[in-house]
Amino acid sequence: MRTSRWLRRAGAASAALLLIPALGSAAAPASSRPGGAWGSGTLTDPELISLVAEMTLAEKTAMVHGSSDTTCATTLPEGCVGQAGWIPGVPRIGVPPLRMTDGPAGVRLGHVETALPAPSGLAASFDTGDALAYGRTMGAAARATGQDVWLGPMINAVNFPTGGRNFETLGEDPYLAGALAAEQVRGAQGEGLIAELKHYIENDFENGRGSTSVTIDDQTLHETELLAFQAGIDAGAGSIMCSYNRINDLYGCGNDTTLQTILREQLAFTGFVQSDWGAVHKMTDLVRGTDIEQPSARNFTDAALADAVAHGTPAVAATADYPAYPAISAARWQQALDTALFHILSTMNKAGLLEGTRFGSHFTGTPAPWVPPRPQLASLRSGDAATARSLAAQSATLLKNSRQVLPLSPKDKVVVMGPSAVASYYGGGGSAHVIPYDGSASPYQALSSSSPKINYVPGYDLDGALVPSSALTAPDPAEGYPNWTLTDADAAFAGKPGLLRQQITTDPVAPGAQPVLAAGGTDQLDATVDASGLPAGTGWRWSGTLTAPANPGGTGWQLKVFVQNQAGSQLFIDGLTTAERRVNVNAYPAAPASSYAALGESARSHDLTNPALQQATYSAALAAGQKLHLDLRLVTGTQPAKIQLRWVPPDNAARSIAAAVAAASSAAKVVLFAYDEGTEGSDRGGSDQAAGLLLPGYQNDLITAVAAANPNTVVVLNTGDPVLMPWASSVAGILEMWYPGQEGGNATADVLLGRVDPGGRLPVTFPASAAETPMYDPACTDTSATGNCPRYPGVIGPSVYLAGSNATYRTLTGMADNGIYQGYRWYDKHGVTPLFPFGYGLSYTSFGYSGLRVSRSPGGAIDVTFTVRNTGSRAGSEVPQVYVGPSPDLPAPVQQAVRKLVGFDRVSLAPGRSTQVSFHVDRQQLSSWSAVAGRWLPGTGARIVTVGGSSRDPRLTATVVVH
Repeated sequence: MRTSRWLRRAGAASAALLLIPALGSAAAPASSRPGGAWGSGTLTDPELISLVAEMTLAEKTAMVHGSSDTTCATTLPEGCVGQAGWIPGVPRIGVPPLRMTDGPAGVRLGHVETALPAPSGLAASFDTGDALAYGRTMGAAARATGQDVWLGPMINAVNFPTGGRNFETLGEDPYLAGALAAEQVRGAQGEGLIAELKHYIENDFENGRGSTSVTIDDQTLHETELLAFQAGIDAGAGSIMCSYNRINDLYGCGNDTTLQTILREQLAFTGFVQSDWGAVHKMTDLVRGTDIEQPSARNFTDAALADAVAHGTPAVAATADYPAYPAISAARWQQALDTALFHILSTMNKAGLLEGTRFGSHFTGTPAPWVPPRPQLASLRSGDAATARSLAAQSATLLKNSRQVLPLSPKDKVVVMGPSAVASYYGGGGSAHVIPYDGSASPYQALSSSSPKINYVPGYDLDGALVPSSALTAPDPAEGYPNWTLTDADAAFAGKPGLLRQQITTDPVAPGAQPVLAAGGTDQLDATVDASGLPAGTGWRWSGTLTAPANPGGTGWQLKVFVQNQAGSQLFIDGLTTAERRVNVNAYPAAPASSYAALGESARSHDLTNPALQQATYSAALAAGQKLHLDLRLVTGTQPAKIQLRWVPPDNAARSIAAAVAAASSAAKVVLFAYDEGTEGSDRGGSDQAAGLLLPGYQNDLITAVAAANPNTVVVLNTGDPVLMPWASSVAGILEMWYPGQEGGNATADVLLGRVDPGGRLPVTFPASAAETPMYDPACTDTSATGNCPRYPGVIGPSVYLAGSNATYRTLTGMADNGIYQGYRWYDKHGVTPLFPFGYGLSYTSFGYSGLRVSRSPGGAIDVTFTVRNTGSRAGSEVPQVYVGPSPDLPAPVQQAVRKLVGFDRVSLAPGRSTQVSFHVDRQQLSSWSAVAGRWLPGTGARIVTVGGSSRDPRLTATVVVH
């Protein structure tokens, strides 16, 4: 089976790599488009060593840290805005620079690209063929935009259900993550793009990620996340990104055990190790295994490295943060620097990037950088959009379908609700955010085009209303607020001094008079009435007084600013010097023009809406007649800009829910879209996991009320990971669409209308309550940002390096407490019933299993064969899964799961058709790591093999004696 190929090759591949460093790679698929293929480089190891020897010391040190790309603006057709990193190469000897792009859900640059579904959706597909297509799409698009290194895939495990970056990763099981990551690597590198596995290792959370130490035992380390990294390495991954966090007290980018003993020796990795941005803490990290520091030379400085190579470095005493370091000789520094360069060049050689050197096939007599031909970005667009739509549909995971409420019938009178129905939730925030191509249909647009009986009611209103003219008056010059025009100094807030100045209000305006805005003549701050918008390259300023209504309806008002196509904008409330009253509206300057839909829960609203429109909010407790001075500034971008000032009253939720209930009562069915917000830099709910598992805002209240009014309510979830569903028993249908990328609207409609069967399965366990999760701590009472909880986010304790010193970092003990029992293994170990188990998902049809046969195979492996039949009346997809129970022969200190995944496949069958499914489960999958022995111990004896549709769905069971 394709899902176990990497395991069958693991032993042989590791042995070969240990014997021949820096040579060979796993077989890659032939490139489907122009742009080269992995393994096309022709240089030998001795030739690579010669290139290193030809470099000057200054050229060497410049290659081991990031720098500013000074050439991309003139050499790349799309420029370099948003490029993640760059190292300069050595053009003198034909070594080109390396350009790096964020991922993992598409190419993240400052211009439009294909936004693929979030990797959590890819994981839900349980399809290695999809993973290969995902990688190929990334590879071709990145190379078309001049990029050489993809900072992905991310394969950290979902150990914390509220982790901010869970949507970027591939689920909670290492076998599933490894099988998918391996194909992503083959796909991307088959197009000539270097894949960088991240974040090595245990960066499974965002709160305190830069300092927290993950306490983890040796068996857990080897049997959980490392297995996925091993799979990616065996597939030929050219790079590894070391993580922010500490592992057993040592920072990830300076940890000898993880970077040398495990990564280089045990996992036989031969590529280069690059730091996460700012994750290097000492120059000695170069000696301990990090080859490139990013984003600049904070520690790997040219001068310090040159001095170390010339004179060595003295011993360093322990501090509260770091252990003592011995003296390092000049020769050892030279060796470390040359080794790092060899790792970098050997990877570039595999990508065919060194063929312009004197040893290369494109050497013309004088060394000059040569780069394999790159595809044209425009030529990829339509095909990549089709791939994105297919991947999104493949990820669709049907969790409930009472009374066959789905698929929708053309005869049904359906009301659609929720903000992500009218503005597709493309993806999460942070370094994974991609600016998508404009023009893709929203779910509601795609649905309503199929039937006139499908209508929309907001239900969950994020927009509010335009601030009315009755609440706005011009400023009084006597109060120090004149009628403003934008000066050069004013424009500097956006870094754009000297822009064309535009006067906004008429001159003069009497104190207390209504302002008349120059943009279209409206008496509200709604500069959208002119279809052309505010001219590109101009600066604007509005100044005035807002007066609260006579009956404000309570506290909790929000002022909202919506901006499209800006270079920068800010709103100042009651003065220019109070930082907490200054609202910045985050900008993506090169975003395309699009429909002016206003959405977003917070300043990260680009997570939910088309990023062409950004939003920021300011919350206030308003008394009747209270006045606020507003000073709004805007510098337009390269296209005409639009701007709105809106407000949301405190009774907005109640009014929205009431309108939704009224609409639901008269409909045959309701399709209600709900979402959460995942982003890099913070975990959902902060340190309060119970809060983080809830849908934000009043979405749960809305769903509960609508389901009470109409039992035929279907909830469509756009989440990146698990959420609680207090309304699960009340609704008829639940469809998880994850963050489905730019074509998610069409894909969602395809599934809801029955054009595509929802064949996705859960790559993560959905808990029944916050208290029933692996990292829940019943003793935790402090849920602040610096909470003191043992399992998460960690306990501040005494330094391990200096006895009695003040604490300098926190230690997370949850991994050690749980051991290998992560994800569904924890639920099985403790007998906890989840809301929906790992591997679970429904179809519009039904499937039967039969004929299980399990036999021993040479080398301590087993073969599993059975038949799957479509027993329903529709074509559909099933994901048969194979789990194996514990070995009776392993010693007691070795932990063993009640069952662990050892095989899966995705099969599509017409009604009445069947297929035979076969798996080869190799010796390592049947083994366990022994910390005492320091190796894998074979799991011999009678092993129970279970086959079914999830971790809690034992359709077929057999026992086999493993030798």
